[in-house]
Parts: sequence; C-alpha cells; structure tokens
Amino acid sequence: MSEHARITPSGITETLGIQGWDHLDPILLAALATESPLLLIGPHGTAKSLLVEKIAGALSLSMRHYNASLINYDDLVGIPLPEVGTNQLQFVSTPGAIWDAEFVFFDEISRCRPDLQNKMFPIVHERRIAGIRLGRLRHRWAAMNPPAPDDPDTSTGEYYLGSEPLDPALVDRFPFVVPVPNWKQLSKENRRRLVTRWQRVEHGELEVAALGDQVVQCAALIETLEEELRDWLIDYVVSVVDLLEQAQLGQSPRRAYMLARSLVAIHAARMILEGDNAELEYSAELALTFGLPQNASEVPPSRTKLIAIHRQAWEISSLSEDDAWRQVLEELDPARRIVLADQLDLADSDISRLITQAIGAETSDARRTGLAAAIFIAFQKRRDLSASAWEPLAQLATRVLEPRALSTPLRAGAMTDIWNEINHWLPALEDCVNIRMRLERNYVLSGFPELWMRVDWKDALEQFRADLNLFNIDEAME
Repeated sequence: MSEHARITPSGITETLGIQGWDHLDPILLAALATESPLLLIGPHGTAKSLLVEKIAGALSLSMRHYNASLINYDDLVGIPLPEVGTNQLQFVSTPGAIWDAEFVFFDEISRCRPDLQNKMFPIVHERRIAGIRLGRLRHRWAAMNPPAPDDPDTSTGEYYLGSEPLDPALVDRFPFVVPVPNWKQLSKENRRRLVTRWQRVEHGELEVAALGDQVVQCAALIETLEEELRDWLIDYVVSVVDLLEQAQLGQSPRRAYMLARSLVAIHAARMILEGDNAELEYSAELALTFGLPQNASEVPPSRTKLIAIHRQAWEISSLSEDDAWRQVLEELDPARRIVLADQLDLADSDISRLITQAIGAETSDARRTGLAAAIFIAFQKRRDLSASAWEPLAQLATRVLEPRALSTPLRAGAMTDIWNEINHWLPALEDCVNIRMRLERNYVLSGFPELWMRVDWKDALEQFRADLNLFNIDEAME
C-alpha cells in the first residue's frame, strides 16, 4: 500500500476524497448548516460537481443535478397539464423533476439562457417554482466557469467564451460565492494524491456519516454565537461594507445581512472543525473573501485589497466608540483621514502610517503628485514623520516644488493641443502674486506631457486646488 493510501483524512473535503480544498471546509459546512445557497467558481475539471455529489451522498439527500446550459423549464417541473374542472395547471412529475429534491445543483449556470436564469431565481432565493413551495428542498448550490473578459488574452487559453457574468440580482442571492483551487494552486502533495486517485479511496461509513453530525452541531452553535457576537458583529460588518463601497466594491443591503450571518456560521463551522484553534479574526477574513458577488465577475477583487479592508474593519470594531483612532479609521477618505488625525493630535507615527497608506492607495499619478505636495507643505515644519512617509512625499512633491527644465518638440496633434490649452491658461511667473499661484503653475507644468496625455489637466488642477485647501497650506506657508 502506498504512503498516500495510508494517510488518514481529516477535514470534510479530504474525507470525501477531494484534494486541496481543505481551506474551504468551514465555508462548505457553514453553507450546509444554514442551508444557504452556494456558488462554486472555477475552471473545468476542478471537482466542483464531484464535491457536490459526494456531499449529497454523505448526507443521504435526494439530489437533482441539472446542466443549466442544456435544460428546459419542463425538465424542472415535469409535464404541465390542465387540471380537470379548473383553469389551473398541474404538473406530471418526471424522474428528473425538482419536486421531491432535497439538494439541487445547477451546473454551468453562467451558460444558462437569461429567461431560464429568471426561472431559477425563485428556486435559489425562495425555494419556490411556479409559485409553489418546494417543501423538501434544503440546499441550492450552483457552479460556473469564470466569465470571459471583454478582451481575452488568447495566448493563454485560460478563458471561457460561453461563460457570461450572472445577472447581479441572481448572484446576490448566493451568500457564499466561492472560487475553487485549480491545478496551479494545489500543493505538491495534493497533486500527488490526486494523480494516484486518492479521491477514489473508500472511507469508513463512520467518517462519512460524521458530516451529518457536524452540520447539526454547527447549526446549534450558530444560534449561540449570534447572541454572543451581536454588538461586535454590527460594528465589523458596517465598517466592512462602508470600506468596500469606498473601494468601488459596493454591496447591497441584503449582502450586508448575508455577510453578518455567514461570518457567524463560518466561525461556528471552524469551532466544530478546529476546536480552540478557531480565531474570530480569520473567520471574518474568510467570510469576506468568500462572500462577495464580485467573485463571480470577469475581474474578481484582489485578495490583497480584501485583506486590507478586513484588517481596517477589524481594527475599527476592536476600538471603543470614543477612541480617537477609531474616529480616524471611520473616515473613509484617506486624505481627510490624515487631516482628522492631525486635528485630533495623534502621534507622528500614526500620521506617518496614514500618509503612507493614502499615497500607496492612490491610483492616479496626477492625484498622487498633488496630494504629496500638499501634505509635504502642510507638515514639513510641524510633524516629525517617519522616513517611510517623508521619502515618498519628498520624491513626489519635488516635481511641484522644484520644477524641472524640459525641452519637448511639439508637432501637430494631441500634445500640441494640450500645450496650447495650458499656455493659454498659464500665468506668467511675475503675475503669480502668491505662493499658491506658483504651486498651481508648477503643478500643471510638471505634468506635461506625460500625465496630461492620460488625464485631463483641468480636472487634475481642480483636485490639486482642493487638496491645497484641505491641508490648509496657506496657513502652513505663513
């Protein structure tokens, strides 16, 4: 017997013979315990369908597996016939009809016709079809390939032209939206187990039957945790949703409620699976990572961004309402956050951290340059910032404070048009009656031609003026 066949599986997915999914065990258990819809997203051949079939089998649930790209509505409801003596229809059930199902799995849901997606909507959301309650239905799961981008890179071949983004209203009914691991994301050990057909190893009945016990235990624990975590949970989820909005990952009010419920369920699941090793902070991170509808979009949110949002929300929810640092963190605009921290007289180290975050988070080179100049002028004499804050500030602000000499040949075209606009606006140096006017002049000149070929210089100048006002540079230069 090989060493891999002798290994004793530990988690849900390993017990079921699915390799490399152990980090998703709490998500799967939470979805089962709450009977919440779950959407799996991943390339073909990543064991999405296999997992669902094995879970349904382990729980001894009557399952219907539908290929959403091929089915018709009649495949779901059976054959509609007029009911004798009424003006209503009755449905003659077929072996594949949904009426007696306890577990429904819609595979290839992103390839489904829009009209059929609309008919799936009440099944996922309300457990109803044709207005009739599906009394036995408990679990509604689905799977899809990642949607193809608008401009796919044909050199990689890693895209699915037939896979379309789901209707936003439909995907918002899935509390768990779960990207699954592909071959590249599997560890070497998991790859070896998969290749040696580890997933086909038969496990003892007691091991498989334990999943049902875990679901029951998790469901019971959720009720207790909801009460224990209520106040903290409200703080954390409100902060998370606000920060997601700021990061252009806006969520519906429904999703806010889902995130709260999912977080508690995931923590309960981890307590069942991991015991005392289950830390609430990581449960919250998992809830955010696998609970956003944007996971099903062409460009999913980066994990780095989500972790940063989670950590800020975690920090906010860990502080008292009257804590000065909490007031700063609750300000969503990074630049205004720095000003508030200065007004509340927070330490130089705290302001240095906020400056580094604000400069690093800004995606516009034009805004980054102007913001750095405003901050540098405001704090150069008043604050003893860390080197990690001063260095990027000085590097960027120098472009405005010490303008370069530049000789650029101009030919008829966009660059010349931009220069003519600037030259028409540009005040002569001797006409700049105050330092602010010189700063504005220098800022516009410092962005030509590179910045203004990408963004409108007039809009950038208005933002620079707003930043100068925000940091009250007139007072700083007195």
